Amino acid sequence: MIIDTHIHVWSYPALADARDRIKTTQDLVSFRTRFPDLYDRTLNEEPVDNSDQLIADMDEFGIDRAFVQARPGSVTNDQVAESVARHPDRLYGLMRIGHDQEAAYEYLEDPAPVREGAAEEVRHCIEDLGMIGLGEIFIRALTAEVDPEKIAKDLVPMMDAVDHYNVPVQFPTAWSQFPGGLFYGNPIWADEVAARYPDVPVILTKMGRSLVTYFEPCMAVGMRNENVYFDVVGTNAEHLRQAIDLLGSERIMFGSDWSATWSCVREPAPLYTMRLKVLEDANCTEEERENILWRNAARLFKLPELSN
Repeated sequence: MIIDTHIHVWSYPALADARDRIKTTQDLVSFRTRFPDLYDRTLNEEPVDNSDQLIADMDEFGIDRAFVQARPGSVTNDQVAESVARHPDRLYGLMRIGHDQEAAYEYLEDPAPVREGAAEEVRHCIEDLGMIGLGEIFIRALTAEVDPEKIAKDLVPMMDAVDHYNVPVQFPTAWSQFPGGLFYGNPIWADEVAARYPDVPVILTKMGRSLVTYFEPCMAVGMRNENVYFDVVGTNAEHLRQAIDLLGSERIMFGSDWSATWSCVREPAPLYTMRLKVLEDANCTEEERENILWRNAARLFKLPELSN
């Protein structure tokens, strides 16, 4: 059993030929600056559902279930729910908040409206759409503060709702190929959030993305807060091994970061092959592999049908 906890669905017509331009991770990271005209088109086009392509890739690489969330831009949580409804036996939905700003060239100067509407969006996505948690929240959409305590206070409306529904929330670490917000990729601020909400599973995605500058704060926050978890997106075998030895395999989940663009990566190997190889190179035991590949996700996201 493999559960991919980190997938971004829906795409744009401008990305239809993305495979012609993206082969490596570096191609993807520089896509916005190398092809600004194509990137700008994605900011104005109507999104299209690419979940059939996702299911085909899952079948090819042996992925049983997946947690899907919106890609940055105009994709809505309701559209993600449509993808889940098309593939109810394979997909579960995660909501996002403020991700429309993530793809834009700048965030709103005043994040108060997004912050104030967060609780209602959480309610809508859980009660009306049946979503099981929050996907990556780029917090610059909810705060312009830089002090961790002030950041935590700005996140209270969203986090109170998350606490009420007792669902996990993802916060990204390290870099993104999208403009702005890099300051918040250092997760040291998440220590304040996790400490204030000890019953909420806080997932720091990407585990620092193989960069020591971000990995060490991830581990520090994880050591201080038992409710902090990680996924393996973009991490390397050395960091994964260190995280397992320090925190235990029970706090790490598998994820690919599959999207319309990441799915194009195929050198030195296809995306799923690269992500799974990290577990092999980290010399994971069978118990560690099972925990990371599916058990932890099934437990944290309360999937009783997969927990046995």
